[in-house]
This record gives sequence, C-alpha cells and structure tokens, in this order.
Amino acid sequence: MPGIRSAHPVRLPGRRCLLREWDDDDLVAMHALYSDPRVVERVLDESPPSVDEIQAVLPAWRRAAQDSPRLSYRLAAASADRVVGLGTLTVTSPEHRRGEIGYVIHPDHWGRGLGTEVAGLLLRLAFEQVGLHRVEATTRPDHAASWRVLEKVGMRQEGISRDHFFVRGAWWDSVRYAVLATDPWSVG
Repeated sequence: MPGIRSAHPVRLPGRRCLLREWDDDDLVAMHALYSDPRVVERVLDESPPSVDEIQAVLPAWRRAAQDSPRLSYRLAAASADRVVGLGTLTVTSPEHRRGEIGYVIHPDHWGRGLGTEVAGLLLRLAFEQVGLHRVEATTRPDHAASWRVLEKVGMRQEGISRDHFFVRGAWWDSVRYAVLATDPWSVG
C-alpha cells in the first residue's frame, strides 16, 4: 500500500478562490478573521488571538509546511487577491492514510459558496496530492450551514460524539462526517 505524500508549497485554484500558503501580508486579514465575534462564537475555544500572537505562530506554520512527511496544512483561502478564510488538513494517521479537514470563512463572505469550495479543495489536496484514503470533519449540531457544506462535497454523517469539546466552560457535542477516496466527492 502506498504511503502518504507531502505537498509543498500548496497552491490549489478553484472557481472562486485559491488555497495557498500564508505569507506575512496576510497577518491583518487573519486577525480580522479570528477576531470577528461571529467566528469566535462558532469556532474558537478561547479568546481571539492578538495580532502579535498570530504573528508569532506564522513561523511555526511555515516550518511545519516544510516537514516531510507533511502532516499539517494550514492554508489561506483567497478570493480576488484578498484572504477570505482558511482551510486546514491534518494528517491524523499516516499509517492508516486518514486525515481531518476544517475551514473558516470570514462572515462577510458567508452564503456565497466559498466554504463549499474550500472544503472541496481540501478533499482534492487530501486525496489527489497527499494520498489519504479517509477524510473526516466535525461540526456543531446547531451549525446547519456547516452540515450543508460537508454534505455538498460528498461527506456522510457518521454520528454524534457527545461532549466532544470543552469550550468556554461548557461541553459541546460534535456531528462527525467522513468521506473515502473511493466515494463520490466533489470540489463543490
């Protein structure tokens, strides 16, 4: 059975957006994304990071992007040369060729299909470039827009993990989704 491959640098164009590596010019856009109260409410399990905290993490992301095998992909989602979100692919088990995707779109761009495109591009990266067999994702039970994104790209709901995350003093359940490389999936 072939092993996983590393992709670096990543530059995946879609119809409306591009997944690419982060650069220093993206710092302000990344801070705007992570500090928007609508994102904090749905995604973050802690208070929003400061600009300095974001700037401090970028070198670690760049180092991880050079690892071989590369197990962590944290990518900017850009549309019309402007960062509108991010997408992540984490190889959770190289031996079993399994990974997990995640995505965040700035709320000013919600409802335009960018989340679906980012999720689909992450599947393309996972299956076609990295060589994964299974990709998983989780979302909150009350986040119907996120369910729709995952289902549009071909992921199937597999169940609910109760008390999966402890966020801001409360337990959150997660709806679990997955797709196999042999299943029908799409870039959206």
